[in-house]
Amino acid sequence: MIVPILLFACALLVRILFNVYVTGIDNAGLDLYPDGKDYDALGWSLATGSGYEINHAPNTFRPPGYPMFLAAVYALFGHSVAAVKVLQSILDAATCVMLLLIGERLFTRRVGVIAAAIAAVYPFLVVYTGFMLSEALFVFLSTVFLYTLVRLRENYTWRWAAAAGLVLGVMNLTRPVTLLLPALLFFWLWLEVRAKWRAAVIAGVLAIWMLVPILPWTVRNYLVTHSFILIADHHWAALYAGNNSKILQDPEKIGGWVQPEGVEDYRAAYLAFIRHTLVHEPWEMVRLEFHKLHRFWSIVPTSSRTTFRDTLISFCSYGVLLPFVVGGMARSMKMPQPPWLLFFWILNFCLMALILYGSTRFRSPIEPALLLFGALALEKVWVSRRVGT
Repeated sequence: MIVPILLFACALLVRILFNVYVTGIDNAGLDLYPDGKDYDALGWSLATGSGYEINHAPNTFRPPGYPMFLAAVYALFGHSVAAVKVLQSILDAATCVMLLLIGERLFTRRVGVIAAAIAAVYPFLVVYTGFMLSEALFVFLSTVFLYTLVRLRENYTWRWAAAAGLVLGVMNLTRPVTLLLPALLFFWLWLEVRAKWRAAVIAGVLAIWMLVPILPWTVRNYLVTHSFILIADHHWAALYAGNNSKILQDPEKIGGWVQPEGVEDYRAAYLAFIRHTLVHEPWEMVRLEFHKLHRFWSIVPTSSRTTFRDTLISFCSYGVLLPFVVGGMARSMKMPQPPWLLFFWILNFCLMALILYGSTRFRSPIEPALLLFGALALEKVWVSRRVGT
């Protein structure tokens, strides 16, 4: 019990120091990430009883999970950025403990401790606690979800399938990038249980429970707009932002996104671009997808705001870890029961990058999986050195 407590305490200390001395405990970072302005406004509106609205207009553009988290913080502590950062730091420190629990069940106790220890100081986890963004909450929920699936892998009961589905539903209310995950999990379950119909039933149960937290919000959206919006209606704008003719002509932006301007119907514009490119310029589509994956996996952050310090930190953390991740993946395939769950988890976000656009922010939910694979390789190095001595 002492190891998880120490890991949590060390991880929390690192994050508090980061927020106090690097970003500033009262700085929400809205100049760097303007979407935080919407989150803040929606959270405060909910906390003050005004409803889910901005400027007195009901909002369906932003998913509600993170604003609800902010609303809970504001209701308890007032309109305090510092309180948000402290609670995000607590969640992120808890993410490190979840990594230990996942690692010891998928691999060994030592692998879990190594992964959690790296996570305690890992910049790509620490950094998001310092901004009013959904990453810290979403990554924590992701590790809880992975833990429920690991338990489901050990014991295929409806209880763990329901728990996984409920957490997945809350995750999608926070960031709806795992709505199609039950389909991928069907193939994971098929590999695990080696029975197609049983895998389909478990994946179906998980999908049904996923909808339990989502459907009340869907009903709310219908009452507000009189149209069907499952969670939020920003997806067509996001799709077009990463898939348009302008971005193909910009060597600095290709694979990323540009803010659409002067577009009245994002759905029509996106579908027109896809049809034209696939029929008349298929190699341009291939080039675009390549750049999306390059941005997603890039060692150097691809944002225009990236500084030399950011580049150096990324290279010395993610860049150094990446060869061990590849080694850990290779080693895991030799195990009697490979951790297919982690591979399918990574695959989901690679597919999302291909559909939307590439970004190191999109990579944040798979960082825990990368740390686990890296820890598996590092354990092999550690054991080899012990045997050698």
